[in-house]
Amino acid sequence: MSKIVSLEKRQLGTLKNNEYFIQCFRKLILSQKLDSEESQYLLSSAIIFFRYYDNDRRYKGYFNIAYYMILKYSLLNNDYKPLYDISLQIGFYPISDFILKNNFLNEETLHEAIINLEINKRYAKENYVETIEQFNRSNDIYNQIKEHDTAYIAPTSFGKSSIIRDVITKNNFSKIAIIVPTKSLIVQTYNDIRKLNLNYKLILHDEMYNNENNFIGILTQERATRLINKHKITFDILFIDEAHNLLNNNSRNHLLSRLIMLNHRKNEKQRLLFLSPLVADVSNLKIKYTSNNEILESSIQHNLKAFEINHLDKKGKVFTYNRYTDEYYNLASNISFTEYIKRTSKEKNFIYHYRPKFVEKIAANISELSDIEPTENLTKISKIISNEVSEDIDIVEYVLKGVIYLHGKLPNILKEYLEYCYKEYPEFKYVIANSVILEGINFPISTLYICSTFGLGAKDLNNLIGRVNRLNYVFNQSLNRLISKIHFTDTEEFADNRSNMVNKISLLREHTFTDEAKNPLLENYDIEQLKLSGEEKIKRKNKDDKIIDSTQFMLDVDPQDIAQRIKLNLIQNNIDDFYKDIEITILTISQKIKKLENKNLIDIIYEIFVQDLESNLKDFEIERLKNEKARNYYNNYLNIFQLLSLKEKITSTISYFETKAKNDEDTFLYIGNSFGEISLSSTIYEDNEYRQEVYINLKGKSKQQLANIALVKIKLEEDFVSFKLKKLITFLYDFAIISEDMYNLAVYGSTNVELINLTRIGLNPNIIRVIQQYDQTKNISFDSNGNLVSNNEFRNFISSQSELFKFEVDKYVR
Repeated sequence: MSKIVSLEKRQLGTLKNNEYFIQCFRKLILSQKLDSEESQYLLSSAIIFFRYYDNDRRYKGYFNIAYYMILKYSLLNNDYKPLYDISLQIGFYPISDFILKNNFLNEETLHEAIINLEINKRYAKENYVETIEQFNRSNDIYNQIKEHDTAYIAPTSFGKSSIIRDVITKNNFSKIAIIVPTKSLIVQTYNDIRKLNLNYKLILHDEMYNNENNFIGILTQERATRLINKHKITFDILFIDEAHNLLNNNSRNHLLSRLIMLNHRKNEKQRLLFLSPLVADVSNLKIKYTSNNEILESSIQHNLKAFEINHLDKKGKVFTYNRYTDEYYNLASNISFTEYIKRTSKEKNFIYHYRPKFVEKIAANISELSDIEPTENLTKISKIISNEVSEDIDIVEYVLKGVIYLHGKLPNILKEYLEYCYKEYPEFKYVIANSVILEGINFPISTLYICSTFGLGAKDLNNLIGRVNRLNYVFNQSLNRLISKIHFTDTEEFADNRSNMVNKISLLREHTFTDEAKNPLLENYDIEQLKLSGEEKIKRKNKDDKIIDSTQFMLDVDPQDIAQRIKLNLIQNNIDDFYKDIEITILTISQKIKKLENKNLIDIIYEIFVQDLESNLKDFEIERLKNEKARNYYNNYLNIFQLLSLKEKITSTISYFETKAKNDEDTFLYIGNSFGEISLSSTIYEDNEYRQEVYINLKGKSKQQLANIALVKIKLEEDFVSFKLKKLITFLYDFAIISEDMYNLAVYGSTNVELINLTRIGLNPNIIRVIQQYDQTKNISFDSNGNLVSNNEFRNFISSQSELFKFEVDKYVR
């Protein structure tokens, strides 16, 4: 395939030698008026390109250039006949349907009317029309999923949710798991499935299971693994969302691979449906130690959307990039970053940078340039954030200018509320974000600005671009949105200096991609393909062997003694990833369990998992528990802090910062590498080539700076407690080292079973504290399918609460 792509690129590149074609094509790209002769020439050329593609379907670039030419011509000249005709021929029925329904054209013949009647009868689905590929691939999946593992590979917004729904409703699977990569996607998927009113119990947490025969688990890989291990159940089918993540080499994707292996070991008839926009060869998704059945591919080859690329370089020059012939056309000079954004921005603009620190800096710049006047909605939302989060954070000011920023270091409730506001209110013109926006969030975005290309390959760039003008927004508004405007903005102020933007732009000439299988638990993993040096390869091989050995132990061993039980638990919960040598860890922990004395919870964690293991730890956050101050902080966090509202947390955190900033002996705060500015000594990093900059000096910071740092710190601690500390707490409970009450208080903030069940479905402890305080638990309950339902008294109570409180509750309670 790579030879085909190279040949195709060379052949398209030779179009530069055709002076008349380039003259016409350049005018088309730059949206300049074409005369009738030029128009006919380009339309005829497009037909020729389609013929070349029909002769050999591997030459996808010919299809793309042909479709772009006809699409751009029709939109530029308001002449929809060429676009209508070609849409009928290639099965882009949503376009032909839109053209007719909006009276851009009228049906000219009886034959044409009959064709369109058949299209609406066969391809119309709920409130949209499918392409012929969507229709055919969907049917393929429904027909083969009972007997074969399948991968649905499709661009963003090509009906993934519809596929999940229809596979569930058209088959008789009893125990179903939809595996999502993040907790935020649990809520989104839960609400999608809840609307279907299926006769299944909906489970969002492993402890919500109560021996049901029919259930749909909407789970992360951690929760799904624990459900299998704790309740000895197996899933009939696993939907693996964002399945391309399996190719990556990190602990969470090792756990996802192990989940698939573990379920297969217990149920050889399991079915897998992989869902992704970013997999080139579905055989690369095959996991070791599972059946030899092939993964059948159902893929969407052609996208209804196209895109155009501009590049603002560091010298302030602006170019349009012709990705078909690899040419740059000079447009302007001496334009600053903010001036360029102001000139080219549209209704809804997404500005991307990978670093959270720069995301916030760009938001400050955009807020200054924004000429949006505060509307009633913007003023209301700004006041809500000021009153219910903090009046000191910068987002309060930015919202008034129609600007928000998002990154993974914002507390979940604030992040989700900002996402909701951006989608719901047209006054929000700019969202500045990093990769959090790629995790399945359906945003109305009309224009994309890429301020950093570090870490982005051809696949990642196309996934980022795919978030612009999602099809549901296109066909609710305008066909002009079928061509997305993509702007690469290369500035000194926000440069990452680790990636050449011009080189990354050239990757968008590719029409096919290759997978990089970096996960050693994949069947097709080959260390020789990673292009490592000799020393790097040896280190990588040693790490791979440890991962594979641990996985085989997890699958094969029925633990006979305490050491084997400990090892299995550490592997199943990825606790082994905190340590360099798992055998030393097991030996040390098993000895200390026997000697354990009754202490507070964090001191128990320190004694079991940190004391005498400092040199064996490779997780910096866990290592911090060697410090008494850190242990005191987390004891307070579990007992008090996690029960507070976000506003109370911020107020408390700022107060702590202000006190700490005045203490000349200790003004440094651990903040992680996303916002860290200073490195301090650490046992873990003494042997490394460098020490990570994970601390910040609080001295001299303004009130607003402290408030913004507080947001990051709160999220940092939320994640540490949720993804690391609670794993250790669960271990202690599993081995009867702590009581059930101690476990419930730490994990759920309560020992009340009713309140614990509310926490398991997703409501945070602060919400539950208020519900209990006002005696409202009697007014909500779970129906037979695990949905939270309420009565009028509860709805009246909710209507009197703060906006963020209502927002949080409405996600879960009907």
